[in-house]
Amino acid sequence: MLARLFLLGICLVMNTAVAQTPRLTTEAELAELGREGLQQYWQAHAVESRFTGHDGMTLPWAALRNPEHGSTLVIVNGRTESYLKYQELARDLFENGYNVYLYDHRGQGLAPRLTDDPLLGHVANFDDYVQDLEQFMQQVVLPAGPQPVYLLAHSMGGTISALWLSQTKVRVQAAALSSPMMGIYLGPMPRWLADGLVSVLGTGCRWLGHDACYAPGQGGYEETPFADNELTHSELRYRLFRELYRERPELQLGGVSLQWLGESLAAGDRTIERARLITTPLLVLQASQDVVVDNNAQNAFCQALGHCAGGGPLVIKGASHELFVEQDPRRRRALNAVFDFFEQHP
Repeated sequence: MLARLFLLGICLVMNTAVAQTPRLTTEAELAELGREGLQQYWQAHAVESRFTGHDGMTLPWAALRNPEHGSTLVIVNGRTESYLKYQELARDLFENGYNVYLYDHRGQGLAPRLTDDPLLGHVANFDDYVQDLEQFMQQVVLPAGPQPVYLLAHSMGGTISALWLSQTKVRVQAAALSSPMMGIYLGPMPRWLADGLVSVLGTGCRWLGHDACYAPGQGGYEETPFADNELTHSELRYRLFRELYRERPELQLGGVSLQWLGESLAAGDRTIERARLITTPLLVLQASQDVVVDNNAQNAFCQALGHCAGGGPLVIKGASHELFVEQDPRRRRALNAVFDFFEQHP
């Protein structure tokens, strides 16, 4: 009898562990789904609408909701992105029991563009992004009901989220920042030179009577071949989001303006300066092969914060910048870490 009870206990523990293991879409399953399958799921589960940004700008949002789900997760995407790019991720999060909310930043995705050139990535003031997130929470997420709220941000979205967390009164159970842009990867260029170029060229841009000019080396939208891309090792996931941007050209965005570059460099500095003001439990995911954002700045952020989960960024070895668009092993490690971290903060 004791032996049978012992075996029954082991089975219950094993079944519980299996039930708690996140179910994530594999590349094999994604290949079968394709763009059409993702779109069908989105149309069946997502609602889309608009909210008012902090200065009156109308911005698009979407949500996947189920009254039986007990937690809310807000996705804050990165530069050049739209929430439509996150259909696979939203599906995975929703299928694992979260009500999922997403929105597009001003100047990109389905949101209004900020210059006459719709391909120019521009913002007048980085704090506009931060205040838009506050408005999204106040107008859309919080009125939906009293649930634990979690934040999942990528790249530029990580900068926005860190600054927002340092000042908002909204209570967030926990936040995970994927490849956050606490600094921009400049290669061999020293930071002082980048700041100088932004200042001098920005003055020249205004002298010529332009509201905004492309930063050096930047231009319109280009579809980089997979072999030359610096975002992911997953050829399938890369192809699918490029197909999306080809099918929906209104989502396309090119290089950044001098103003965006200067504002973003300064915003990264502020995330480190203000890190000590963040009390929300925080996980930082770092891609070991990132050449889009500065991993050293992420390390400095965690050091200034003092309570990054694990004592510093969780490094996803062999991964490129876009952890949620990576090959299965790297994507799975990143998302499993997010699920585990959120479960520790109910």
